[in-house]
Amino acid sequence: MFERYLAALEYPAQGGINIDDPKEFRNIILWLEDQKIRHYTIEDRANLRKVNNAAEWDPAYEQFKRDLKFPTDLKSKSEELTWLFLYAIKLEYSDNADRYRGVTAARKLEDEKRATAAPEIKSTNPFDNLDFHSSEFEEGSRKLAEKLGIAYHPDHLVSLRAAGRVISTMFNKETLKEPIITGKPFPIDAGIGMGFNKEPDLERAARILRLLQIQSLRKLQTAINETIVSVQNITADPRTDTTLGKVGMK
Repeated sequence: MFERYLAALEYPAQGGINIDDPKEFRNIILWLEDQKIRHYTIEDRANLRKVNNAAEWDPAYEQFKRDLKFPTDLKSKSEELTWLFLYAIKLEYSDNADRYRGVTAARKLEDEKRATAAPEIKSTNPFDNLDFHSSEFEEGSRKLAEKLGIAYHPDHLVSLRAAGRVISTMFNKETLKEPIITGKPFPIDAGIGMGFNKEPDLERAARILRLLQIQSLRKLQTAINETIVSVQNITADPRTDTTLGKVGMK
């Protein structure tokens, strides 16, 4: 029933949706808000993410409808979802007007013919068949972040990206070959403070950010030193043709 809308919005799951399934209905509403509408900030979508908790999700959805100014004559889930699809498509077009302006019925038909004439290529990538907004995937992302010691974030995809960075940095082959460094923990609470004495959590967060900034500056200094050494190696090479250079300003 909604296949065309789903295709227009590039919904990742294949096949139709069953709006009579409460969980599936909640997931499609969440996906529309997360990926297309974005009326709320990420933090304000927290209750819409509770697709397994009707007691919290239903009031959040009613507020969502009020905030989007749903027409009052919509009587069924089907009508509400149709209105949301059309609203999301309108936003998608307004955000990418230049991309869609040249699309005509004749051109679309020609593209479809060309697509059907081409050999079908089936993806072997297992990630192509995943539903990144299913409750199972969301729960798995949060458990992975928890095992890696990553702080909670309301958007599970943000937590997943953070987990990817930790794994690529801390668990790559080169890092695992290095010996584990043992010693005393860094005295993060020692030294000059950041001025948030009355708010210990904020003070600690500011100190951590300062350490990360120092680490970034050290990496930058290392890169600069390596660049200087590389340039010196070139200029010190006796094969360098100094006649091609120019010194001073005229």
